[in-house]
Amino acid sequence: MGRLARWERPVTGLIGSLLAAAGGTAVFVSKNQAGSVTLTALGGLFLLMAVSGRTIESVRIGDWEITMAELRRQAAEQARAGLNEQAQATLDLLKKLNPGADRDPEVHALEINVFENRVLEAVEAAHADNERVEHHFAAGLGEPLAVLVAQPDDVRIGVFAAYALDTSGHVAQTSLESFVRRARETDCAAYLFVNGTLHQEDLAFLVQGIERDGGRPVGVQTWTSTAPSANLRPAVDRLLTRVRGPQDEAPRIPQQ
Repeated sequence: MGRLARWERPVTGLIGSLLAAAGGTAVFVSKNQAGSVTLTALGGLFLLMAVSGRTIESVRIGDWEITMAELRRQAAEQARAGLNEQAQATLDLLKKLNPGADRDPEVHALEINVFENRVLEAVEAAHADNERVEHHFAAGLGEPLAVLVAQPDDVRIGVFAAYALDTSGHVAQTSLESFVRRARETDCAAYLFVNGTLHQEDLAFLVQGIERDGGRPVGVQTWTSTAPSANLRPAVDRLLTRVRGPQDEAPRIPQQ
């Protein structure tokens, strides 16, 4: 079992109280007794975590048992299969059942995997019929996850999935500097950052570092885990305009 952070205990207690109250009410007004019992049991689970200050690794309701490890495994399988919405829903359920999951490195790694999958899907959806997309699944630091090759002049737009490796939102300064150096060496005419969890200060450092001293133009598209993936084509077209014409437009970093 892990320990809940101080601020998580009252939040967990509130969720438990609401679930227990909903379950208790449903006992009298709903014909779905199994659902009522489930709500009440989950409410009790959250209240127990709030009182004890510890997370719980499994939940049993009658013959039905959910384990946190099983949910992690299921999310991993869904992510590998490209079922990104299902994987994210499983991770969301895991975090609701276990508020400490936000600090679990395995859960964070799965969320990064799902995010990268969503970015690849969006790049595929953004390319025109006469264009192509190169996937770089083994991309290293400063190397794009995908490259959209635009026509008619084979302009290469490198696409990065931007995220932090932990919940701080920040990346080590040495890693940021290495990223910039490698990106400036990559064979692309422009870059697009699809930002998930990277802090704006770190993102601005990357953008400014790549564009410094006549470097390649950079665009930014910010996503959240709960919102549908935004269409990347407008951002790609803006970059193509900058590549093919005057490049005096400063990059705009959307507010998170």
